[in-house]
Amino acid sequence: MGQGLIQFIQRQWLSPLPVQFVRAILVASVFELLVYLTNRRIRTALQPVLRRDSGREASERIRRRRIVEGLPLLANRALLYVVAFLMIFRIFGLKTDAEVLPILLAAVLLVVVIFKDHLRDAARGYYIHYDYLYGPGERVTIGKLTGVVTELSLRNTRVRTPDGQEVVIPNSQVRSVVNHSRQAARGEAAAPESSGSDRAE
Repeated sequence: MGQGLIQFIQRQWLSPLPVQFVRAILVASVFELLVYLTNRRIRTALQPVLRRDSGREASERIRRRRIVEGLPLLANRALLYVVAFLMIFRIFGLKTDAEVLPILLAAVLLVVVIFKDHLRDAARGYYIHYDYLYGPGERVTIGKLTGVVTELSLRNTRVRTPDGQEVVIPNSQVRSVVNHSRQAARGEAAAPESSGSDRAE
């Protein structure tokens, strides 16, 4: 019985399956290292951008950091993981080009079509955070609307007007911005041409 067990283990170990597992583990390890190195590079590249809000409260800086830094890190991790999983599927004999990729591309296309407006708002919202055009508590003019920003998310900006109304502006509709709070802090004139950093074309 002992000899039969040894022969069984030898057959399994010499079969392609253990070799495939070893290759899969190596691929996963390499890509995990790539995720670590590329994410560290992304964090380093974003440091000058994240310093733009150095004068703000800690909670506001943390909220902005989570968006400005978090989204590229998440996208980088997701992309590398997808490539890693496709390679691992190939190792185990799955035809990714004929079975996995079409389904994956169809799913991505479906998401883009269904949520295109939300994605457009989120993309513009990210660049508002990235450029730090304005933040909660600041008085701004967005288009023809002037008021105080009460909330800023990836999807929309909430502005309270002087008459007490709260207006919700989808971020995709934010085209030109004048930040009166920062101009007042610098003692500059509140004109759109006064600072490129306060204006989004």
